[in-house]
Amino acid sequence: MEKKLTSLCVHSEKDFKKQGKAIIKLAKKQGLIAITNRLALFIDKTCRRWWFGDKKTGVLLSVEYGLTDKEAINFLTNEISI
Repeated sequence: MEKKLTSLCVHSEKDFKKQGKAIIKLAKKQGLIAITNRLALFIDKTCRRWWFGDKKTGVLLSVEYGLTDKEAINFLTNEISI
């Protein structure tokens, strides 16, 4: 079973990159393309925005304004939280 990812915003550049790689890996397993607005930028401990598209059709599946790191993890693991 996958290691549970729960961080909303991480506090180090290493954790930031590690969480991004985990999101990309989860998306790839589900046949999705993961798109983010920040690949390696770590300024002021900010969260990225993620968009997901179907790999075969290229259709955008996530919301227009993008999902934060935590929302992206919830979207990919089907753990919807309110």
